[in-house]
Amino acid sequence: MFITLTVLAALICGMFLASAVSAIRALRREGDDFRTMTERHRAF
Repeated sequence: MFITLTVLAALICGMFLASAVSAIRALRREGDDFRTMTERHRAF
């Protein structure tokens, strides 16, 4: 029983970490897109 709960906790923790990493990557991508858009706007 304890092993089952430990495995479930590890899976939940892994999913949380994966979602956090993907969210951080998405925010960085949006920041890069915004930066390139402002540089293009500044060129005009």
